[in-house]
Amino acid sequence: MSVVVAMLRREVTRFVRQPIRAAATVGTPALLLLGLGAGLAGELGGLSDAGYAGFLLPGMIAMASLFAGVFGAISLIDDRDNGPMLAILAGPAPVRRIGFGKVLALALLAIAQSAPLLAGAWLVGLRPTAGGVLLALAGIAALAFGTAGVALAIAWRSPDTGAFHGAMNLVLLPSWMLAGAFYPPDTAHPVMRWITLADPLSWPVATIRLGLLGESRMPGPDWVFVTLTIAFALVGGACGTLMARRR
Repeated sequence: MSVVVAMLRREVTRFVRQPIRAAATVGTPALLLLGLGAGLAGELGGLSDAGYAGFLLPGMIAMASLFAGVFGAISLIDDRDNGPMLAILAGPAPVRRIGFGKVLALALLAIAQSAPLLAGAWLVGLRPTAGGVLLALAGIAALAFGTAGVALAIAWRSPDTGAFHGAMNLVLLPSWMLAGAFYPPDTAHPVMRWITLADPLSWPVATIRLGLLGESRMPGPDWVFVTLTIAFALVGGACGTLMARRR
């Protein structure tokens, strides 16, 4: 556990020294929520009791969690090639514990950056119950672990930051756009509906939306997507841990 704690302390210290990172992670989703929520309020205002902004909020929370995981994973590449991670990997600590410590640290930081956006529920007019807030927080935690693990798994195998950015543009960002963040999957075109159902990022988005709005807007039983959200967190975290390697 000393290895895990050391990795956690290092990531927290790095985060505190880079306030622009938190500003970018939270500021971009907040601006999108304001712009799209107000700009499309007339056309899509019937998607929730709080208008389009209320429907859009879970997707923006997912965006903040995704950005936090991606920004944290980028630092791994520099540390691994030219930074302190060289010494850490050369030491006696088991490499899998190093990988788990990195996943845990990035996931906790992602939760710390995305969970405050839940306050936007009351700002846009939503009134979630206490149980709904807890369910949304659970969805945020699962999303953070899953996305941090996947981002780190790609970072461990990326030869440089350019390759990592290419993988992000090819995998994670399209997955977020197809996760039902902007549209209700239950009324989408059948082809798009099936794509959204198969998208792992759509499951935690549906769980967060279920907690805040009382409905997931996904075709099928809600408990299925809650279960898949837990599976996404476990599989994503395991990938980020098992992909860690010495060079």
